[in-house]
Amino acid sequence: MKRRYTIMAAVILAFSLLAAACSSSDSGDAETTTTAAETTETTTAPATTQAPTTTAAPATTEAPADLPPLVVWADEKRAPVIESIAPAFTEATGVEVQVTLVDFGTMKDEVSTKGPAGEGPDVFIGAHDWVGELATNGSISPIDLGGREGEFTETGLNALKWDGAQYGLPYVTEAVAIYYNTDLVPEAPATMAELTAACDAIEVDNCLGVPGGNDGGDAYHHQPFLTVDGGYIFGYDPGTGFDVEDIGLGTDEAIAGASLLETLVTDGYIASTNYDDAKNLFMEGNEAFWLTGPWELGSLEDQDTVNWGVMTLPTVDGNVMRPFVGVQGFYLSAFAQNAAIAEEFLLNFIATDETMLALFEADPRGSAHIATIKTISSDPINATFAISGQTGQFMPNVPEMGAVWGPVGDNFLALRNGDIDAETAMTNASEQVTTVIAEG
Repeated sequence: MKRRYTIMAAVILAFSLLAAACSSSDSGDAETTTTAAETTETTTAPATTQAPTTTAAPATTEAPADLPPLVVWADEKRAPVIESIAPAFTEATGVEVQVTLVDFGTMKDEVSTKGPAGEGPDVFIGAHDWVGELATNGSISPIDLGGREGEFTETGLNALKWDGAQYGLPYVTEAVAIYYNTDLVPEAPATMAELTAACDAIEVDNCLGVPGGNDGGDAYHHQPFLTVDGGYIFGYDPGTGFDVEDIGLGTDEAIAGASLLETLVTDGYIASTNYDDAKNLFMEGNEAFWLTGPWELGSLEDQDTVNWGVMTLPTVDGNVMRPFVGVQGFYLSAFAQNAAIAEEFLLNFIATDETMLALFEADPRGSAHIATIKTISSDPINATFAISGQTGQFMPNVPEMGAVWGPVGDNFLALRNGDIDAETAMTNASEQVTTVIAEG
């Protein structure tokens, strides 16, 4: 099934023409999660006489002649959008914009090392779970949104907060949902009981594909099972953030969620598939359901074997499965040479309806920008992923989250492979995470 959302063509075409005339940079289609280690290209966008349409009035005061250029780090998918608005910013402020291609997978480490050396960016795009580490090590500065918080989702804003301060301008929210084969299952089930009944009515190699089995531990994709009965990783309070001393992995609620997974595995509904196994089985038509995120939309749109749809995660005895929500946003470097100009760029040129929609189109993973969410909501697939994000919990943005991925993923893997039961898996995970955090 093909799916395509039509963007505001006139605006983006205008931006594209500006970029083509004023910039010589190239961009690729590489995934943002690759691990290439080096910055690959820098471009400088000169001024033009055309300004963007924005939701906030752009600056008109000309900058001093000796003000350095604004340096923005972005990956290959987002850089072209930033390059397209850079000429108008230069025309409005007199400040040139240098867009530097940096792989998303290495962005955080490069900011931490190159920023203090004076070789880093003024602005960069990053994931929300970087905020704790980067704020603690002094790599980023708080951002003043100028009273425009109402333009963004609460989840997006909260995910980029640290110690009560707003450290990022959110623009992406993403969470898993379930792709389903519409030839095998014409109508999406709403409950887990309906899903297993649909599995009983068909013959496939694997019914529900969930990454995290075989040889690939995966704490991320198992989060909906952990939370369905009220389990959690760290306690959370909107006013104070995450409490890393309140570890909920070994609670009765977490064990109950893991027991649901164990039952589905034992009864044959979920096989021990790693990420690639689950994806390939679905693409081949040998899997009815596949639990993963919007980053796979491109893969599905580019194939002609399977007709598919997207459904929200099923309820279990009336309980909602709450997936992780990932947020991405624009950070302000603590080593920015022109912080005031950088904030002006973020608020008046990035945080506009046109730019936010263009960023979504460049990498359609969901949006934290309310106007963009409304614009794309007419597409049922986008709407479904948005609902999934609204029911989820953003990944803990504390540095201690680094102690979670291995133990939780490994113990769920052992459970999926039949080596341990649910209670043992969650008890082990809780004890291991506690020990790693205590050891620092």
